[in-house]
Amino acid sequence: MAKNLTAKIYMVGSTAGVEVEIKDKEKFLEELKKLSSKNDFYMHSDEDGEIAINTSLIQAIEFNDSDDKRGAGLVSSD
Repeated sequence: MAKNLTAKIYMVGSTAGVEVEIKDKEKFLEELKKLSSKNDFYMHSDEDGEIAINTSLIQAIEFNDSDDKRGAGLVSSD
């Protein structure tokens, strides 16, 4: 059974993060890298609505699995 994985995306200049549920960490990071290289938005939809994240302004990404273990990922063009 696959574990739930939550990615908390922190934007440049903000201490608040946007949480999104993901299935695969590597695929998620690869998608963000591609979008960032194109200066494009990451679109996420869930039961709370839809959000567009400017990938060029992502500072850090924190990952938590269903066991609340924390890991980190970083997507930055600088």
